[in-house]
Amino acid sequence: MAEPWPPGETPEEQAERVAAYERLTRAARRADLPLEKLAGMLRQITANEAEARRFLTEEVYGVSDELLDDLVRVRLEQLSRQEES
Repeated sequence: MAEPWPPGETPEEQAERVAAYERLTRAARRADLPLEKLAGMLRQITANEAEARRFLTEEVYGVSDELLDDLVRVRLEQLSRQEES
């Protein structure tokens, strides 16, 4: 089965993704989960992430996708500081 995601940007990221994929496939085999079903589940996760990002960029924050990660990181830091107060 081909990896159900695009390759990583750096060699380190690629290696991490391959290792994670291998752990998933071993776990699926131990659980008698067909790899085709695992691939379908991973595709659904990818689709869910894309839809969540679209919703956050368009409906919640009104920013470009490129800015979303930074915006969420800053917001989570703000919330963390508020909880500490």
